[in-house]
Amino acid sequence: MIELDKLVAKNKKLGSLPEVVHRVFAAMDDPNSTATQIGKVINEDPALTGRLLKLVNSPFYGFRSKIDTVFRAIALIGHNELRSVVLATSALKVFTGIPSELVNMSLFWKRSLYTAVVARVLAAYRREKEIERFFIAGLLHDLGSLLLYLELPDEMTRVLARSQDEKMVLSDAEKEELGYDHAEVSGALLKSWNLPPILCEAVRYHLYPEKASNEYRDAANLLNLAWQIVRYHIERDPLLAEDAEISEAIWQANNLQPDVLDQILEKAAQQYEASQDILLS
Repeated sequence: MIELDKLVAKNKKLGSLPEVVHRVFAAMDDPNSTATQIGKVINEDPALTGRLLKLVNSPFYGFRSKIDTVFRAIALIGHNELRSVVLATSALKVFTGIPSELVNMSLFWKRSLYTAVVARVLAAYRREKEIERFFIAGLLHDLGSLLLYLELPDEMTRVLARSQDEKMVLSDAEKEELGYDHAEVSGALLKSWNLPPILCEAVRYHLYPEKASNEYRDAANLLNLAWQIVRYHIERDPLLAEDAEISEAIWQANNLQPDVLDQILEKAAQQYEASQDILLS
């Protein structure tokens, strides 16, 4: 069986971010770069420019006046959020050619986007300084699954069959068949993209946040709660028992009370509607 690091390293094209993303990030990381220079790099890619302007003009951000230039968008949302927006509007274009019998890509991205907006809402409730990083973590938390479907379709066919036939949690079936699960693959993939450690670690340990290091456990706990909210209350995972509920412990780990759930679901639904046509089109 292929080792995890070799699996990620093997996939050069299908698991790589578009070149424009690297150019934008390089410009943003250059201390001598100005907003104008960064904007010029973005403007070189009409598709990215269009998606960026659509998103910042949508109810997702709620700016009152129309933003008609990339330079104005950069000034309003700042570098940290710009990095997240560029990544969000580009990462969804990375994976193609996945067997349709293994995964419904439309449903996959809807689930990922819903996890992203729930994570963003939770981060706002927790008063995190950079809530967009949690949106990105939610959006990319399952990318490892796509890499597995692309590179190991036969093995994943067995994993899916075993998960369904034996009512086994998917990650457990992956561990037994492959030696690692899709969350670990996701974290390794994001690390190969040189994304910040907090994103890589939150994604890698979102299924088992107690295994994350102390430094990143809060982020992993938040992403775990977002994942569970989507699983329990939005998708309603068929493997769950009828009376299954999110544990009190994970709410406490996020310093939140379960009675805010309805508010979180309402806000997440609004953000999902505001962004789906832009990000999933």
